[in-house]
Amino acid sequence: MATTSMTILSVGPRAMLLSLPLLVISEHKSRFYGGVVLFKMLSSASFLIGPLTLMAKTPAGERSPYTLAITVGLLCSMVGDFCLLPSRSEFHRENAASSTSQDGGVSASFQAGVVAFAAAHIAYIVAFLSTAQSISNSALLTTFFATLLMAKWLGVIYPPPASSARSNVLELTLPPEMKPLVLIYAIIISSMFAVAIAVSDSAPASSGASFVSQRVLGAAMFVVSDIFVAANAFGRGRTGPGSVDERGIVRIALGYGLYFWGQMAIAGTVEGPY
Repeated sequence: MATTSMTILSVGPRAMLLSLPLLVISEHKSRFYGGVVLFKMLSSASFLIGPLTLMAKTPAGERSPYTLAITVGLLCSMVGDFCLLPSRSEFHRENAASSTSQDGGVSASFQAGVVAFAAAHIAYIVAFLSTAQSISNSALLTTFFATLLMAKWLGVIYPPPASSARSNVLELTLPPEMKPLVLIYAIIISSMFAVAIAVSDSAPASSGASFVSQRVLGAAMFVVSDIFVAANAFGRGRTGPGSVDERGIVRIALGYGLYFWGQMAIAGTVEGPY
């Protein structure tokens, strides 16, 4: 079964190796809107191929809670990716205010995307806890508060008007209606990362270390990728969530690479003993 699982899951990484570079090229300097939509959703589908195929091949009564929760989280992430797609006018910057609602707030689609990703992190927390043999409270609390403090320092959480070396380093400006939503999201993703680190699993010793390392790596990459999302959506001088600017291709590649390969790392853990 392990060999079969690895064969199935390898299809996803191969598909992403094709779709992700095309996504980056399509977005660079707003070159190809259709390519962004197509290749972003294909990249999202890539990290779902393995888990969904395994779920389909496993009888309902034999599906593990871990695999089910991870698959739900990945599906929520794909919904989030769809919700965060810019409209054509936003992409080409034909209408600088089109990413916001008529009253000047953030679009409902962007907010729905944040909620979808929050749901994904909750699903990952459920998955990680389902395999827990023990939990290190010190690691849990230290990681949780350190991640929140980093978010505050970067300016993700209730950023002050002026940036400095001590606060709002990214020079972010959040619309009023987004501040509580972003705070809740930051708490949830910090919890996910903390649980990923603090949980000790019931995996056999031969596979446990690699499983935990892959899970933690995927969670960490997701956290860092969200910094790129925040900088792109709320950085000063931006036209708003969903708009595309003249970011360099390296920055675009890093942001997408961290996110999609982080998701792939998490998806890959379903081939383990769970």
